[in-house]
Amino acid sequence: MNKYFGLIVLLILFVGCTKTNPYDTTFVEGTVQLDGVPVEGVNVNFTPIGNGNSAGGLTDSSGKFRLTTGSAPVGSGAIAGEYNVTFSKIEIEGSNLTFEESQKQFGSRPPKTIYIVPKKYDNAANSGIAPVTIEKGKKNVFNFDLSTK
Repeated sequence: MNKYFGLIVLLILFVGCTKTNPYDTTFVEGTVQLDGVPVEGVNVNFTPIGNGNSAGGLTDSSGKFRLTTGSAPVGSGAIAGEYNVTFSKIEIEGSNLTFEESQKQFGSRPPKTIYIVPKKYDNAANSGIAPVTIEKGKKNVFNFDLSTK
């Protein structure tokens, strides 16, 4: 019995620590450009129309993103269905300053939020971006060209 106990414990640990996908997702990727230029660090959020799980991703230096749903492995995709898509990328004025430099520059005034991607794209109702449909078993590639105008 003792010689099998260690094997059983190792098997349980292996199965318990293996990262699996608890969702029925399909791979989704795409690009985000702002005025025709790829943008790094944009949060891309797919929110289901109706009930369901959201999916999100972050753009790389070439503006490319891959979606992830919940606790699924990174880049594993989204559940098939219809989604509203939103985008955000902000910086905080003076975020690269030390606390002392910030106090000197801003005093008691809070720093401003700078919208790298215009704020309208963070709200599906005002963004002008049409809902998208993710289809199981199909190539789901979505490219978005946002505008500062």
